[in-house]
Amino acid sequence: MQIAVIGSGMVGSLIATELAKDYQITVFDNSKDNLKEIKNRNPSIGIKILDVNDSLFETEIKNYQLAINCLPGFMGFSILKKLIKLGISCTDISFMPEDCLDLSSLALKHDCIIIPDAGVAPGLSNLIIGHIVANNDIKEIRTMVGGLPKNKKPPWNYKAPFSPIDVIEEYTRPARIKTNGQIKVKEALSDIINFEVEGIGDLEAFLTDGLRTLLKSDKKISEIPNLLEYTIRYPGHAKLVKELLAKNSFSNKVVNFNGKTMTQKEKTCLELFDEWKLLDDEEEFTFMIITAVRKDGTEINYTVYDERTDRWSSMARTTGLTACAFAKLIIENKITKTGILCPEILGQNKQNYEFVLDYLKERGIHINHN
Repeated sequence: MQIAVIGSGMVGSLIATELAKDYQITVFDNSKDNLKEIKNRNPSIGIKILDVNDSLFETEIKNYQLAINCLPGFMGFSILKKLIKLGISCTDISFMPEDCLDLSSLALKHDCIIIPDAGVAPGLSNLIIGHIVANNDIKEIRTMVGGLPKNKKPPWNYKAPFSPIDVIEEYTRPARIKTNGQIKVKEALSDIINFEVEGIGDLEAFLTDGLRTLLKSDKKISEIPNLLEYTIRYPGHAKLVKELLAKNSFSNKVVNFNGKTMTQKEKTCLELFDEWKLLDDEEEFTFMIITAVRKDGTEINYTVYDERTDRWSSMARTTGLTACAFAKLIIENKITKTGILCPEILGQNKQNYEFVLDYLKERGIHINHN
C-alpha cells in the first residue's frame, strides 16, 4: 500500500519512521530541512518537497491509498476535503477548528475511511471512552491530559513538543462542555482544578475544547449528562496565559517584527517558541486521566503515562503512535465501514479497542485502568 504522511514536524516524522518499518512511505512537506532529516534517518522513506496548497499537490498524491494528515489545525479541513474527493482514506491528527463530521456524506460518496482526531486526546481518549460507554451506564466522564517537562523552568514551567501556535489554539478556542444534559460554551483556561499526583507533584487543570466529536457522533455518548475535558499544566501556567490574553497578545492585528509583517498572534508565538522549545536532551512526560462515573456512583479510572525515549518526545509518541495504530486498522482491513469513523465509534468494537491499546503498550506506553 502506498502511504503518504502529510507534514514533517515532530509527530509526522515519528509516524513516517514508525510506519516505514513495514510499509512504503512518502512524506509531503515544504520544509527541506525537515525532509532532509527524515531521509538521513531512514533512506527508504520517500520525500516530496511540495506546498500542500500548490496545484501540484493533488496530482502528486492521487495515487496513494492512505494518508496521515499531520498539518496544523488551520490547514486540516481543506486538505482532508481534498483527500476525500480523491478517494484517499485518511487518519487525521490536525485538530481542525471546523466540524469534520460535515464531511461525512462526502466520505461515504467517495468510499473513504476517515478517522479524525486520531491523536492522544482527542483520539486515544475517545477510543477509551467509546469502550467504556459500550459496556457501562455512565453519567459523567472527565478527561485531563497534558505534556510537561520533568524539570520545571519558571515562569512558564512548560515546554512545547510542537509549534506553540497549536498550543495557543487550545488556549484561545472556546471550550465546549456538557453539564446536566446541556452543551455549554466556556472560556478556555477556566474552571481551574488544583490537584496532586504521587511521583509528579502539584498540578492544575483547566477547560479546553477537547470533546469535539464526542458531543454528537454517537447517540449513547451524547446522552451522557456530563462531559468535560481539561488540559494539565503546572500551577500558575493558566494565569500567565490569561495575562497575555488580557494584553491582546494573540490578536490578528498586523505588526512589524524583525523587519517582517505578521499578526500579533504570530509574533507572540515566535517569542514563546524560544521559551517553550523542548530540547532534545530534556526529560518530559505525557499524563492522562480519564474518570467515568457510572449511574450507581462507582468509578472507572484510566491513566496513560509516557516519557521521552531516544529522540522522540512523549507527546510525539502518544500522538503519533496512536495515529499509527488507527492507520493499521485501515491497512489491515479491520474496518469494514466507510465514512467518518470517529475513535469513540471504533472503540465500541472490542477488537479495535484491544488492537490499539496493545499496539501502544508494546511500544512502551503505560495504560492502566480499574
